[in-house]
Amino acid sequence: MKNLDIYRQKLTQYKQEVENVIKTMNENRTTDQEKDYPTELSNYDNHPADLGTQLYMVGLNNALMIHQENILQEVQNALKKIEMGEYGKCELCGKEIPEGRLEAISYVRLCLECQEDNEPDREVGRKSRPNEELVMDASIGRKYLNEQEDDEYEGLDYLNDLVKYGSSDTPQDMGGYKDYEEFYTNKIDNQGIVDEMDKVTNEEYRKQYED
Repeated sequence: MKNLDIYRQKLTQYKQEVENVIKTMNENRTTDQEKDYPTELSNYDNHPADLGTQLYMVGLNNALMIHQENILQEVQNALKKIEMGEYGKCELCGKEIPEGRLEAISYVRLCLECQEDNEPDREVGRKSRPNEELVMDASIGRKYLNEQEDDEYEGLDYLNDLVKYGSSDTPQDMGGYKDYEEFYTNKIDNQGIVDEMDKVTNEEYRKQYED
């Protein structure tokens, strides 16, 4: 491998830049959760969405810090390889990494072929569904895959059944409801009711004959 001094200088300079970024983030308390967290003593009376922005910023800043730390680790490993005489070789196949690729990413560990072979298939990732859906007859997610559904009990029915056990919505978020009893007992909307006779329960039906 030629021009090792050039790559060493480039990696050393990049290492200093990443260390300065991490130092600045620490000085500005970028990843400090208390900085962006509300100063209220209690969030009990707040809607969960009120904390959405703060939670997002904390997660974003932590992810950026981890990303910089990972890059720093990769740069340090590349500098060690230069000292050991192993710089520029693919860690999997052992072939020389083209200088054009090293010019673009000096701390790269794999050649382009091995990198592509080890990356997950993005198309498969987009179309994959949660494992929980494998045991559900007709989940909401499956509705958009053009798969056969049971018309008697479909995705929306699953959602309605789950909402009965609670959600982040309150009666004030759902127009027309005065309290949770109306919201969960279906007093207003009569969801699933097609005809007035559908409201008659089996118990009420039997009482008619007893009378």
